[in-house]
Amino acid sequence: MPSIVTSIIGGIQGASASHNAANALSGGYNAAGQTVTNAAAAVNPTLTTAAATGASEVTNAGGAVTTAANTAANNATTAANTGIASLNPYAVNGANATNALNTGLQAGGAFNTPFTASTMASMSPGYQFQLQQGQQGVARQAAAAGLSGSGGAMKAMDAYSQSYAGTAYNNAFNQYTQQQQNLFNNTSSVAQQGQQASTTQAGLGTNAAQYGGNINTAAANTNVGTAEYGAGMNYGATATAAQNTLSAANYLGNTQIGAGQAQAQGDIGAASAWNGALNSIGTAGNALATGGTSLFSNPFASGGSTASYGSMAPSSYGMPAVANNAGYSYGGAPGYNYGQTTY
Repeated sequence: MPSIVTSIIGGIQGASASHNAANALSGGYNAAGQTVTNAAAAVNPTLTTAAATGASEVTNAGGAVTTAANTAANNATTAANTGIASLNPYAVNGANATNALNTGLQAGGAFNTPFTASTMASMSPGYQFQLQQGQQGVARQAAAAGLSGSGGAMKAMDAYSQSYAGTAYNNAFNQYTQQQQNLFNNTSSVAQQGQQASTTQAGLGTNAAQYGGNINTAAANTNVGTAEYGAGMNYGATATAAQNTLSAANYLGNTQIGAGQAQAQGDIGAASAWNGALNSIGTAGNALATGGTSLFSNPFASGGSTASYGSMAPSSYGMPAVANNAGYSYGGAPGYNYGQTTY
């Protein structure tokens, strides 16, 4: 049968142990929640700063690509302009030659004038002199033969004149034709060179423009890509930081709930301990009222006998008494000492 004292001691110890355990568990919950919150607060700025730094470096790299592209495009344009300038004389000469061809091929132009007697005279300036010298030779031969003024002499003179004129005409015509052909070919060659130079100039300008456009477009696309990548880095870091904060908040909330539950369980445990103690006290009181048991029993003495409490005097049970021990009163009875603790 439990005694009143042991019930009180058990209630005190049980309630204290329950509260201590609850406080320890609550403190652990709170410490864990604060640790996670501090960790999130510490890592989030580092995360966002690293993302911002990375995004800035990527963006700077995109700017460097743009600068390099502009430089390359300018260099290509400069090289093209240099090539175009070096071909300018050929292009100008070609343009002049083309104009000369167009003019010369017009009716009466240098390349479209028929061969005439005047042309023959210009092509054979010694024609008359040579014809006269030949005719004089024929006349001398006729005179030597005594045929001067005869029909045979006149016939011989006409034959010579016609033969020489035909030969001279053909020679002059061939010379004129060859001269015209040579002039046309030379002029046409210069015109073709000018056309090729102009075509090359156009190609240089077009290629430089296309190269500059392509490389600048590629640089612009790179800039867009780097901007998107940097934005993605910042967004990812922000999202991660937000998730860290949310997770820490959830964890902190859960630990606060756990701490509250631990405190509640501690209170419930303490109440349960006191309830058990009160039940035991009630049982002991009932037994005392019916005279079936003593008020106190010795829970500490090994093999010791129960002391007599007719006078309700304080006693020590296997423990040294504490001097100046005031003790506490339970139903008018002075306190009792258990292991240096007075109740």
